[in-house]
Amino acid sequence: MPTLRLLILALATLLACKSPAAAFDLFATHNVTAQFATADGKPMAGAEVKVYAPGNPTHPVATGKTDKDGKFEFGTDRDGLWTAEARVSGEVARVSIRVGDGSDQERGGAVSPFLVFGALGVMLVIAVWYRFLRARARRRGG
Repeated sequence: MPTLRLLILALATLLACKSPAAAFDLFATHNVTAQFATADGKPMAGAEVKVYAPGNPTHPVATGKTDKDGKFEFGTDRDGLWTAEARVSGEVARVSIRVGDGSDQERGGAVSPFLVFGALGVMLVIAVWYRFLRARARRRGG
């Protein structure tokens, strides 16, 4: 019975989370929001979006759907000219967004993947060491 309650709590938490279009990217240097509208100015709600990185216009690095206001948020991992394209019911909207100015000062807030994986590795070693010490203490009868 406690497992069922835990499962229900986990599902309720997932349902309360934002949509994948508003997901957080741990390794992104900038979060960018693009808003798409039709030719007559109405928001492109529920449009399929593809995001292309600088220098790679053929392979999308992010995909998703716009929200009810036609907005789509994505994280970028480098500076440059990013392109996003939205399609809904035969209409296509494209936007190009310049991210950063080429200076390294803006990268100060980014989290290094090496730092994240290093911290996770240290926590794993501590957890294994703790389990080892507990097992050794039990064998001694303490």
